[in-house]
Amino acid sequence: MQASSLHAQIGWGPTSARYLLSASDIHFNPFFDPSLMPKLINTDYTGWETIFESSAIQQPNGYGSDANYPLLKSALMAMQLQNITPSFIIISGDFLCHDFQANYSRYAGTGSVQAFTAKTIQFLAWMLNKYFPKTVVLPVLGNNDSYCGDYMVEPNSPFLSMFARAWVPLLRNKSKAADSIFVAQFSKGGYYTYPFPGKVRGNLILLNSVFFSAKYYNSCGNAADDPGSDELQWLKEMLEDNHLRKEVVWMVYHIPPGVDVHATLHNYGDCQSNITLMWRDNYNNAFLNLVQQFSSRIRANLAGHTHMDDFRVIYQNEQPISFIHITPAISPRFANNPGFQLISYHHRSLQLMNAKTFYLSINKNANTWTPEYNFQLTYNVAAINASSLNWVRNKIASDTAYLNKYINLYKVSNPGSNEINLQNWKAFWCGNGALTQQQFSNCYCQ
Repeated sequence: MQASSLHAQIGWGPTSARYLLSASDIHFNPFFDPSLMPKLINTDYTGWETIFESSAIQQPNGYGSDANYPLLKSALMAMQLQNITPSFIIISGDFLCHDFQANYSRYAGTGSVQAFTAKTIQFLAWMLNKYFPKTVVLPVLGNNDSYCGDYMVEPNSPFLSMFARAWVPLLRNKSKAADSIFVAQFSKGGYYTYPFPGKVRGNLILLNSVFFSAKYYNSCGNAADDPGSDELQWLKEMLEDNHLRKEVVWMVYHIPPGVDVHATLHNYGDCQSNITLMWRDNYNNAFLNLVQQFSSRIRANLAGHTHMDDFRVIYQNEQPISFIHITPAISPRFANNPGFQLISYHHRSLQLMNAKTFYLSINKNANTWTPEYNFQLTYNVAAINASSLNWVRNKIASDTAYLNKYINLYKVSNPGSNEINLQNWKAFWCGNGALTQQQFSNCYCQ
């Protein structure tokens, strides 16, 4: 049945839709032209655009590297072209390039890496504000976003305070009191809530899933602290409060729960011992339990981190009860084409309706961003929810046409990438439905 016919059955018309832009893993690389470094170090972030425009490098970077200024600019222009006034924008983490501190030492040598990091974050917020001056832009932190290093963001830290203050203008709060509340909350741990834009009873819960990561290390703070448990307790309280108020929620975070399929496939032990989780096991289980407990109120989970276009379904007693939508990266570091998404949702229920992906086809030397695919039409579903994604999972496992679509779209239509193929696809398929170590073992290793 075509999606349009299904929409008619469930009462969705064209006026029901609202839109958001979703981008992830920008990984902006301010070091792309080392000759600019002296000027960047000695210039306020508001002058960086002029400096970058003067570079001899005017083409977006290719695979294997993080986003240079031309790629960042082209992505923002393409997002603006698709919808200049979306209801809001979500950036699901990793604003800074990989190896930021090492790159600074290599190309700057002297000066404060913290000051340069702060200016980079401030510049990104400034650019988003320039291209979307009236739109709410909601960020979450990625594992590269810190003063201390990869997976090392410190709770109650100067970085969190700096980031919060840089982002205040983009929240479009209606009072200084609301700004102060956000800065105070974000500065504690990089997580916060935001009322759903528009006249609806709902909230966005924006998490710092770096604290949950199996790779997290509080190198700049007290290693004995447990910010992950503190955050999960806060999340439980937020979900309980929303349940009592009979309000619905979306949760947004960078690193999704479940199995790190890439790492699992590149380990060298036996199948079961190779299984590597994205999060520490106790956090993974606790989070999934919360989702199961409050699934009637959770309309969507949005994440990034993998750089790929994917989803995960959360089950309870073998029934699909929630899902995670994973937006591909702007950075093409892992042989993915750069991509972002225009996501539609129902203006009252806040259920996801569709996702349209736009991409820059580096493998074709494309100069412009073009539509890649429409989720509804490609997978023949009426909406994006746990039930429809469970149906898509079953089709991927049973229908070669759906499997080939999934393989191609996972890597944002780069045929040169061998990350997922007809030999290893089952690991990725298990990964988008078996979110604990035991479940993945039962799915993949038996």
